[in-house]
Amino acid sequence: MVANGRVSGTGTPEVDKEYLAAVEGAKKEVEALLEHTRCVPLFLRLAYHDAMTYDGTTKTGGANGSIRVQRELDHAGNESLSSALDLLEPIKAQYQLLTYADLFQLSGIIAVRVAGGPFINFTPGRRDSRVAPPQGRLPSFDLGSPNAVTQLKKVFERLGLSTQQFVVLLGAHYIGRWGRETTTDPDLFDKRYRDLSKRFSNAYFKDLLKGEVPQDGPLLEDAEIKGYVEQYAADQGRYLKDYAAAHEALTKLGTELPVTLYGSSAVASSSIGSLAASYTTQEVVLGAAVIIGSSILAAGWWWNRRKRLLRGKL
Repeated sequence: MVANGRVSGTGTPEVDKEYLAAVEGAKKEVEALLEHTRCVPLFLRLAYHDAMTYDGTTKTGGANGSIRVQRELDHAGNESLSSALDLLEPIKAQYQLLTYADLFQLSGIIAVRVAGGPFINFTPGRRDSRVAPPQGRLPSFDLGSPNAVTQLKKVFERLGLSTQQFVVLLGAHYIGRWGRETTTDPDLFDKRYRDLSKRFSNAYFKDLLKGEVPQDGPLLEDAEIKGYVEQYAADQGRYLKDYAAAHEALTKLGTELPVTLYGSSAVASSSIGSLAASYTTQEVVLGAAVIIGSSILAAGWWWNRRKRLLRGKL
């Protein structure tokens, strides 16, 4: 059950030294929690689903922490995410300065690192909201239905996303697995989540091209999508670089936070590893480089289908 205390506080936080200290403390707690529970996919879903409610036309929704509100939590596609909220609530209580919006996106970024993924810049300062977006902003499509891919592209337009930005985040398909249990018992989590060490890779794209992901096969009927799939299947370095940029921008949907420039030097200096790779305070402060455009994607539609996908794959 969702605690009433989650729905508290609105307004843009003041990102001062005290706030940054709270971010750093929460980061360490989330790292320890993920190591103990192995619920990386759950925290990724929470971050994705909070952010991907953004509507570029009305400028509503986005990464604002509203997924903690029961009305939104009850939306189709958010099944079992109450477990993620229950796991994070003690951390929020310990670091009360931190907004829920920041905590949810920070947890998703750390989850990628724990799974062996790339460094993703985290910029604090998200404002919490109590306003649940309308039902239906978390699209779920059966790719076997007529015009399914066309419908997906319309969803991307609503979010202000490109095809490339959609494709790059599909690689997160293969990070661990999550079951139907909604319990927060660590022992049950350990039974349902495989070892996530260095699981982050371009394997999804390789398997999609080999026909080993039949549920997603219709994606390859779109020439543009197929082109990006082929690029990421052939070049893991490019995939990791593009994923980092896309995921960071995902965390900023619906905010006015700047997006870090991911150039070759930035990628080369960033760590790509597991839980042992630690953030520093400099990784948390506002990025010095601000760019006009960045690759973004909030494609979370597949999370509803990944249970079926991974049941056969893992």
